[in-house]
Amino acid sequence: MLPIAPRPTRRTRSKHGGKKPTIEERLLAAMERMLEQGQRYVSLSVEELAAEAGMSRGTFYSHFRDKNELIARLMALITDEIVDSAGNWLGPDPGGQRPRREEMQTTMVGVSRTFRKHRAILSAFADSARQDDALGQQFQKMMDTICGRCRAAISAVNRSGGCRPGTGDDVADALSWFVVTYLGRFSPLREGEALERLIKAVADICASAIFADEKS
Repeated sequence: MLPIAPRPTRRTRSKHGGKKPTIEERLLAAMERMLEQGQRYVSLSVEELAAEAGMSRGTFYSHFRDKNELIARLMALITDEIVDSAGNWLGPDPGGQRPRREEMQTTMVGVSRTFRKHRAILSAFADSARQDDALGQQFQKMMDTICGRCRAAISAVNRSGGCRPGTGDDVADALSWFVVTYLGRFSPLREGEALERLIKAVADICASAIFADEKS
């Protein structure tokens, strides 16, 4: 079985000495709860978000000009989580240690966990980005970051001679959008062995597209 354990809740982390949630984290959790209860992102008001997060409207406005600024900060927070959960594949410059084929499945386990954790808000953002220019720009910014990190990883593999011929930025961008779109949509809907098969399929597709065939 793949190690897809649930992340500890903020209450659990606090009980065990975890750090106090930031304003952004509280608002992110509040927005996700409201979206999971069936509310639509476009109709959420600042007053409703602040109340759900347990803070005053004044506290909200002392940190954010409006909901668009909050969204920019939340998207940056989620982007950081996606990058962190991908380990070496989307991490900083590998410094000469290229990402390896066998790391791909571990990467997809981590990314899937983040998508499942933020399924409500990522789905709402992806849907609303088509009608909301500000939100569309933030979603594109997230994708630009992920694509850029994937390009750097593939470049590191290329420098070692481990890539398929012609593997470059176009492949990196296509795989980034594939993973975010496909794994992001379907991994929250799967459990147990079905989730494992999905993760393995995505990992195998990515590894096959990037790495040269192993010599027998």
